[in-house]
Amino acid sequence: IFDIEFTPNRGDCLSAYGLARDLGAFFSFKKEFNFFEGKIDNLELDFVNESIDCCPNISFLNIEINNIPNTYKSYMENYFSKLGNKKNNFFTDITNYLAYEIGQPMHCYDQKKIQDKICLKEIKENVKFKTLIDKEIELSGKNYVFTQNDSVINLAGVMGGKETSCSDSTTFALVESAYFNPDTIVGKSLKYNLNS
Repeated sequence: IFDIEFTPNRGDCLSAYGLARDLGAFFSFKKEFNFFEGKIDNLELDFVNESIDCCPNISFLNIEINNIPNTYKSYMENYFSKLGNKKNNFFTDITNYLAYEIGQPMHCYDQKKIQDKICLKEIKENVKFKTLIDKEIELSGKNYVFTQNDSVINLAGVMGGKETSCSDSTTFALVESAYFNPDTIVGKSLKYNLNS
């Protein structure tokens, strides 16, 4: 048993793979992952990144499923039962599991709720925002957010919004995976008392 403490900004080290990746930089080894190598069509997404300094790397992927599974395979069920994590919905569960396993946070939007251009930008005005955990907060000071029609749908690197969140009936999702400059998002979870 290894008892290890992490600072809040190192969620990427909560998994064995995350630790291996970190140690690999020090001990000069690299863990190889199996990647999907089939054909992926280009995604036609109306997205503008107005904050490249905050987020220099971002990718989006559409995933559509025909039938939502009633149960998960044993390794997924173990993730929820052994860690005491609450199941939400298929897409949120999968991205939470991957974030834990490989240290790469992701966010899923219900694709049917994305009707217009998405923009990542910096805001400085006070704005009310309802999170996907039904908590309404007031953003203040400088924040980086994703917007749709000038309405905040995601507090960048922290938590998505209720307006575009996935549910038990979601079968078509837009998955976002991004790298945010740590200095631009540090302290936001604590400031707004958001835990996911």
